[in-house]
Amino acid sequence: MLFDLRGKRKRVGQASYGLLALLFVVGFLGFGIGVGGGPGGIFDALGIGNGSSNPRTSQFQDNVDAAQAKLAKNPNDTKALLKLAENEYLIGKTGVTQDQSTGQISISNDAHTDFGQAADAWSKYLKVNKGKPDTSVAAEMVYVYAFLNDAAGAIEAQRIVAENEPNSNTYGTLAQFQYLSGDIAAGDETSKKAVSLASGAQKKAIQKQLDQLRKQGLQVQKQQKQAKKAAGGASTTPGTNPLEAPFGGAARAPTPTSP
Repeated sequence: MLFDLRGKRKRVGQASYGLLALLFVVGFLGFGIGVGGGPGGIFDALGIGNGSSNPRTSQFQDNVDAAQAKLAKNPNDTKALLKLAENEYLIGKTGVTQDQSTGQISISNDAHTDFGQAADAWSKYLKVNKGKPDTSVAAEMVYVYAFLNDAAGAIEAQRIVAENEPNSNTYGTLAQFQYLSGDIAAGDETSKKAVSLASGAQKKAIQKQLDQLRKQGLQVQKQQKQAKKAAGGASTTPGTNPLEAPFGGAARAPTPTSP
């Protein structure tokens, strides 16, 4: 399943798989993403379909404007930063569509811009927030970073979710991201946590799913090593650089641009 990214990012998307595409490849293997915890398609969870507009988009924009007005007076207003991050995400996801006949994913330039602004607001929030990060917005940021093809960002957002809502699903999802970023060691540690939190009847099934994810991760890691060799030794540190495509090439995180 290839991305159809408009404008400057279209070529990159067609040439390689990124974080989100890799998640489609493995089909989530029963793990929920973020807080939700249950099986199901990412597009069902996101409410994304064939491009129909969301009647609440104007309200989301009003919320963005209100948050920006508060931040103009106090750049460290954590509530305003959260509102900005969440509503930029809500606006952005209206620009993500899936062709019902081909399954092809399209992400508009405007959506990339919105997701980038959501990520910026979330990053600033984490720097100034003194308590536990907001779990529900962290779960939304997992999607944001996935759409931006930012493996490290998705992993850290999911880590917040898992630490605040510890269960086999949230830690299983974290292990999934770590494996698919090529960080096998981190995935192994997180997998142990996920299995330990599962009920007795679920332990074997979850371990089997995680073992399958680990195999996918080893393929990614192999691709990273090949890419490093081809690049003459350039860094491909697991979990920090863009994910390698399972069939060759590197998926680079697109930079948000103005419409």
